[in-house]
Formats: sequence, C-alpha cells, structure tokens
Amino acid sequence: MKAPDFAGASREVLTFLHQRIGMDLWMVSRADNEDWVVLAAEDHGYGVKEGDVFRWADTFCSRMVREEGPRVAPRVADVPAYAALPFARQLPIGAYVGVPLCDAEGRLFGTLCGLNPRPMPSSLAEEQTMVQVLGDMLSGVLSAELQASTLAREAEAARSEALTDPLTGLANRRGWETALAAEEERCRRYGATACVVAIELDGMKGAAPREVCDAVLVRAAQALRQTVRKPDTLARLDEDRFMVLGVECTTAEAMALLRRLEQSVQTAELSAALGMAMRNRSSGLFDTFERAVDAMVEHRDARARA
Repeated sequence: MKAPDFAGASREVLTFLHQRIGMDLWMVSRADNEDWVVLAAEDHGYGVKEGDVFRWADTFCSRMVREEGPRVAPRVADVPAYAALPFARQLPIGAYVGVPLCDAEGRLFGTLCGLNPRPMPSSLAEEQTMVQVLGDMLSGVLSAELQASTLAREAEAARSEALTDPLTGLANRRGWETALAAEEERCRRYGATACVVAIELDGMKGAAPREVCDAVLVRAAQALRQTVRKPDTLARLDEDRFMVLGVECTTAEAMALLRRLEQSVQTAELSAALGMAMRNRSSGLFDTFERAVDAMVEHRDARARA
C-alpha cells in the first residue's frame, strides 16, 4: 500500500482530530514570512478553506511557536498573549490547540492547529501529547516529501539535454516551461513563494556578424549563471532574452536577486532591460512570467525615452 503524501496525511489527521476532540476548525498551515497560508482545513463553522491567507503576526500560532502562549488553551480569554491578538477579534475563538511543524533541518514550516468558537473543558489539555505526536508525524512525512522533491528536481536537471540551449548550456524554452510547471505545482502544494526575472540584452536585434552575437550571449549567460542561486532556473528563451525563476524567495530576496543580476550584466560590460514579478497565489507562475516580461518591456521603453 502506498504511503499517504503530506496533503493526504494532513487531511486524514484533521478528520481524526475533529472526530476525536470535536473542535470546529482544524488546519495545517504554512508560516511564509508575513503570511499564514492554510494548506488543509477541516472546517465546521468558520468558513476557512484551503488557500486562505492570514497575517502571520496576528495568529495564535505565531505566539505559540515563540512560546509566548501555551500549545493548549481551553479558555483563550484567560491567556493574555492570545486574547489581545487581532485574530481573536476577526474570528470567534474560545479555545485553541497548536503545535509547530518543522522540516528535516528543524526549521519552522508551519503549524497543526485547532480552534473552537466556545471555551472547552480543562481536560482539553490532556490531548496535547496526542496532537504533538500527530504533528511530529506530519513533520516527518513533510521532510521526506520535500527531500524527494529536491532529489527529483536534481534528477530532472541531470536529464535535461533535450531542454537545453546548445549555445549557452542554459534551459531552452521547453526547459523553461517545464521548470515553471513543476515549480507551480510545488508552490501550490506547499504554499511556497517564487519570482520571475526577465532580462533582455541591448543592441542584439539585427547585429552582425553572427559569431559576435554568439560571443555576447555566451558572456551574458556566464555572468548570469554565476549570479543565480543553485535551486533557481536560468533559461535563454529568444535571441536576446534570458529568464530566471527564483524559488522560495520573499519579495525582499527577489529584489536583491534582481539587483545582483543587474550588477552581473554591468560587470560583464553589457547593458540590458530587466523586469521582475512575484508569484501571485491566485494566478500562478505562468502569469508571473508574463508580468515579468511586461515589467522588462516597461523598463526598456523608459530607458529609450530617457
């Protein structure tokens, strides 16, 4: 029998906890910088669903993982760290249970938590050990799956000759689209963030001779390859255009990547227009790709008018 994946295991755990303890809402979430993303929900009254996003700093879980509040609070009103939070004013919350979920390196990934609109008996505290065991089990499943995902990504890169631009050794358009599709699935499954950067070299259209253009493209590819991070994807799509898929990055990290790419182009004694866009959780990475190109075109046109 095939072992359940993280999503399937999460749903089974939430169903079991609702049946066992009876709280109105159980969730598996991801703590993603400023966002708290609901990956799975067993809801019986709150109207919370998979994909909902809350502000992480406003949640009980943010206080719980910092050990400012207990993992089990039968009466939320009796816990100042929880009672004063905006989250307690957004939703009717009388009782709370939460445990952290961690990846293989012990870093916080998210939480397994339960909410109830009314206070619950003090005996709720007796369930903490069981909830912790289930949270540890989900962390183990998550760690194994993320590791398998990393190995699969590396294996895919190793067999990508058909997806490679022969001149620069970078991913070609087919390789780029394959990487976008794979990372979009990963973002949806784990609530991850990503960005796309578009880079268009100046003066390449109609330039001659051919060997001069090729030398410029190779020099640009080398400069960009030295700048992107190991898990990112760098591709050459057209005669003068490169693309970067930045994975697991915040907006600040994406902006830093954009600045490094711009600096690498200048260091290689080239000039280019650049544009960046962050993945939107509702529209996905192919839309991000188009918005990054639009931002690059806007930068190119603005430079032409200057």
